[in-house]
Amino acid sequence: MEYKRSQWDNLPETAEDIKVGKNEPIRWSCGRSKKLKRGDRVFLIKLGEKPKGIFASGSIVRDSYEDTHWDSSKAQMGETSFFVKVHLDTLLVPGIDQILPRELLNDPPFSDMHWDTQMSGIQIPDYVASELEILWTSFKNSLSFSLPEEVEQEEIFERAVRRVTVNAYERNPEARRQCINHYGTQCSVCGFDFAENYGEIGKDFIHVHHLKQLSEIADSYQVNPIKDLRPVCPNCHAMIHKRKHPYTIEELKTFLGNK
Repeated sequence: MEYKRSQWDNLPETAEDIKVGKNEPIRWSCGRSKKLKRGDRVFLIKLGEKPKGIFASGSIVRDSYEDTHWDSSKAQMGETSFFVKVHLDTLLVPGIDQILPRELLNDPPFSDMHWDTQMSGIQIPDYVASELEILWTSFKNSLSFSLPEEVEQEEIFERAVRRVTVNAYERNPEARRQCINHYGTQCSVCGFDFAENYGEIGKDFIHVHHLKQLSEIADSYQVNPIKDLRPVCPNCHAMIHKRKHPYTIEELKTFLGNK
């Protein structure tokens, strides 16, 4: 179902509630669809302006029902829409969190589904839905293993550091994509490949390490995905940051070579 910003003014607050277990069912417009039933699995997709992609999933807890239109101007004219109540298990905030990129849905079997429809309540074919669950689970797992130094944001030109509870590089998926396209998904330190060892669920999973130190970076700079980034597995990434001045990839390779 498509995400409409005007439908969800408190999205960041709702996302925080879900993270801490306060996931009350939300009302979601399903256009004119009357087919959605309790227990159906749903995915929410953001189209239009970038970033585009899937950002939420959940299950329907109330069949589709007719109610006052979500658009206040249409509601004033007496128009209605159909809605469902959805219990979300995952909710990411587009523009703040990394979402599952729309371009990952261009290859078979995902390409068999028309993802760019402007209608809500569109059914995903069963065989596509099964593969989507695998991809979505893998994507969420990759987020759960993220470190502050990973780069996963939309614009390559970015503000280098932002102040949260720790100093964190702005996340950049385009920079990540270019890095992986160049170096592949094998760890630059130990050579581990998640797809070779875990099969489909490990496909395309890898951390991306930023080689530059905070002290070497000005307030704003342009990331060079080939020069500045390297793919590393979560274990090696954690070891790189075992000391305040991170180990280099070459130093870590030396540690492995001594075993």
